[in-house]
Amino acid sequence: MANIPQAKTSSLPDAKTKEMNFLDSSFFKTHPGKPLPSPAEVAARSKDFSKHRPTPVKFDDLNLIVKFGCRVVVEEAISMRMLRKILADKVPIPEVYGWKVDGDYVFIYMELIQGESLYNRWDHLIELDRESICHELRDIVSSIRQVEQDPIDPFIGSMTRKCLLDYIFEHIPPGGPFKSIKEFNDWFSTLPQRWLPDSQKYSDPYRPYLPDTGTIKLTHGDLHQGNIMISSTSPPRVLAVIDWAHAGWYPDYWEYCKALYTTTIEGEWRNVWIPKFLGPYTTEFKVFAEYIMQIGAV
Repeated sequence: MANIPQAKTSSLPDAKTKEMNFLDSSFFKTHPGKPLPSPAEVAARSKDFSKHRPTPVKFDDLNLIVKFGCRVVVEEAISMRMLRKILADKVPIPEVYGWKVDGDYVFIYMELIQGESLYNRWDHLIELDRESICHELRDIVSSIRQVEQDPIDPFIGSMTRKCLLDYIFEHIPPGGPFKSIKEFNDWFSTLPQRWLPDSQKYSDPYRPYLPDTGTIKLTHGDLHQGNIMISSTSPPRVLAVIDWAHAGWYPDYWEYCKALYTTTIEGEWRNVWIPKFLGPYTTEFKVFAEYIMQIGAV
């Protein structure tokens, strides 16, 4: 029987560390003695350093890209580092070289993927290439969902067993970790009414349609075309899945709901192609969509 990959929180680096250099990464092996660029060097190359979500800065000569900003979290680097170790041959994830925390900004140093986003390339792909990409994505998603938690410590939360990091909750008081799917569903269902006084709260008609008997799955949480990098060659292949900022442990329906959330309602990507690599959770998505509309996460 094949070994089932397991992600244990206890084996992860300390997220409170202000600076981390992964000296066993290819950057330090290729450039012995050379430090990662400082935050000041990154700022000098950035054209929008002070924006809410600044554009990552590339150092092409170092095969390096730096994602940074006040909304960037160390947990993303930790997730990528761990998952690359346990899924390297099944899920293409950029290599992380380290991180730095400078004031309110977090800087994540990682491998520069020399490819194009699926978003930019999709309209130019022939049907056969689209089928091939979705076949690859199905295998990738399947591998991600095979990763298991420590059986003695199940939870719903971030990879570091902290609060959920999904951006639909960014204007909500932090939630999690939760001990079970039921506990998460109960919390999620209260969000639309969180501003109401108790006297005005009503019985939620949607809560019964969120199943409490599913399974907790490792979830990327943002599988839209812009986060899938493909080769410029023909036929194209998936080079990397990027942007693991929202990754964590969620109910099994969450990946599908979030993938649909990033698309247009009548779009072909949503209605034809996503079902080729993600199993549908149609009822759960209807509830999900109702909740996020009510909390203003649209």
